[in-house]
Amino acid sequence: MKATYPNVLAQSLRSFVSEYLTEQRGVSRHTVLSYRDTMILLLRFIAASRHCDPVKLDLDAISPEAVLAFLSYLEQERHNRTSSRNVRLAAIHAFFRYVGSHSPDRMEQAQRILGIPFKRTRTRSIDYLEEDEIRVTMECIDRGTSLGRRDYALLAVVFNTGARAQEIVDLNACNLQIAPPPLVSLFGKGRKRRICPLWPETAQVLKQYTEEMRLDMRSDMPLFCNQRGQRPTRFGIAYIMSKYCRAAAVRCPSMCNKRLHPHSARHSAAMLLLKCGTDLPTISHWLGHASINTTNRYASADREMKRQAIARTGVANPVRAKASWRRDASVIEWLASL
Repeated sequence: MKATYPNVLAQSLRSFVSEYLTEQRGVSRHTVLSYRDTMILLLRFIAASRHCDPVKLDLDAISPEAVLAFLSYLEQERHNRTSSRNVRLAAIHAFFRYVGSHSPDRMEQAQRILGIPFKRTRTRSIDYLEEDEIRVTMECIDRGTSLGRRDYALLAVVFNTGARAQEIVDLNACNLQIAPPPLVSLFGKGRKRRICPLWPETAQVLKQYTEEMRLDMRSDMPLFCNQRGQRPTRFGIAYIMSKYCRAAAVRCPSMCNKRLHPHSARHSAAMLLLKCGTDLPTISHWLGHASINTTNRYASADREMKRQAIARTGVANPVRAKASWRRDASVIEWLASL
């Protein structure tokens, strides 16, 4: 009888997802699902190109050439953006980083795949809502209905805290403190907990909302539910945001040319804090950024906005060119004397 051997690919994937990502790294379920979906797409693509069943694939099938072909397939046939392509590659890199560290005999294969570079993406400008645009968006919500009052409370939290859509989905009643000082505990990427203060207006809205919904503030009941009484999805949050932004754009033409999405509310909260004089480390903690470098882009956006404002005024540069050149000449002479 022919001996059978366990499928190395299946074993590696199982331990990567259930042990490494979940137990050792403690990444969010959203990240686990994203990595899982990437591997499913990759294996189906390779199986189709080999005209075989995915269950018959082994680790050798995932060669650098196969990965490059898969990335081209994502862009050319599935019409993925470069950023989406890079997200898929990051998942593949993570898997082979794990394979290389746990299976020394696979080190060469892992290194070749880890050597596949990310594509450079064009840096997009940050689209966010100004304070008056946020006000118009909130005014578009019909607070005469229970659904409208829920949406008003939800968006009040989003604009106040800059929470990610998934953080709003995961928010429980017990994470909210309405008594002074009002605050909310958010759980971000990797289940990292951070505490955000609430504006008095937001706290008052949430007090009325929780009393109307008769929420037990000590329970792990969802703070916000959809019409079926379940936690909303990230797509549901996106729909709510899009719905009221579209309505606001009719009254506020400045919103028409902006690419608005759930993350725009996060950008809006960051820019409001920045314009109020909040320092970058505080904003970084407020938003739950792993690195302050991520937060620096808001400062760059603010500087660009100021530069454009100066350009629109048509004020000439007051610095004299002659004096500047004289200073430069002295510096050059000093350098030459070294």
